Amino acid sequence: MARYRDKSLSIRLTEDEINAIKTKMKLAGSKNTADFILTCCCTNEINVIDTKPLMAVKTELSRIGNNVNQVAKVANTSKSIYYNDVLALKRQVDDIRKIVENAFDFCVKER
Repeated sequence: MARYRDKSLSIRLTEDEINAIKTKMKLAGSKNTADFILTCCCTNEINVIDTKPLMAVKTELSRIGNNVNQVAKVANTSKSIYYNDVLALKRQVDDIRKIVENAFDFCVKER
């Protein structure tokens, strides 16, 4: 049984937005724009994720990384600390930064 649609909705889009919809329609194998948009809007769950805490952590990790680099420079000139310890610390900071960046990228893709 066909649906009877008695209401209309009109929106304005940029050329890029129209192209994005058409591209996604092709990927989905859809030929009817209205059905495609209804399916996207009415059957898919929308996740809203607050990424502000992740951005703050990412910024702080970058600052820590800069501090580690400064410590490494001091270690190279004064030889008062072990260089391998600084490298290990830097590797740990880099690992944490990658984890946070991956989490951030995941959150952005979910939006």
